[in-house]
Amino acid sequence: MTTIRDVAKLAGVAPITVSRVLNNTGYVKPETRWRVEQAAAQLHYVPNMLAHSFRSNRTNTLALVVTDITNPFWTTVARGVEDVASAHGYSVFYCNTDESEEKQERYLAALLRRRVDGVLLAPASNDGASVEALLRQDVRVVVLDRRVEGVQVDTVRGDSVDGAYQLVRHLVERGHRRIGLLSGRANLSVGCERWPATSTRTRSAPATTWRCARPVSRSTRC
Repeated sequence: MTTIRDVAKLAGVAPITVSRVLNNTGYVKPETRWRVEQAAAQLHYVPNMLAHSFRSNRTNTLALVVTDITNPFWTTVARGVEDVASAHGYSVFYCNTDESEEKQERYLAALLRRRVDGVLLAPASNDGASVEALLRQDVRVVVLDRRVEGVQVDTVRGDSVDGAYQLVRHLVERGHRRIGLLSGRANLSVGCERWPATSTRTRSAPATTWRCARPVSRSTRC
């Protein structure tokens, strides 16, 4: 494997000069920079990013931890995250928890070992312990779509209350009177918020709602 010393020898400079060129730190004469870049290209040199991360305390990596990347909502979010991250020199790890708190904890532990710079997390429950653990390790965290309890953290989420209200209103105005709500798991903030909004709207109209507060799959009947 080619080392920084090999590049320095071919370019006729000291290893510290190669480091300055490759990390773009410190002044290097243009002709010297050119020799170093040519030598690195000729030897197909690949910098040791792990060693660099230990020196800089940054890995230029982020993680997007969501419930199911095949969900069209999260697919759109993932594309947006990757586009912005790439534009700023970051790579993104994708993790699917399948709404499992155990799987979420395994992923977060692995991401901490990889020293990611930040985590965008759609939590598997309202419990804020996982977020708090990340913050204690000085990892930047943004919670997506859901609310966690007991911890202050940056959050980006839709208005589940008004969204549910407007959806039921749309159905009622079109004459529907028997309305079902698949609100998801009862320990998630989005499910907890949608049901009161739905029932509030139907109390003001001649309609009845039923709620299913558990995951729905092909094998599940409500």
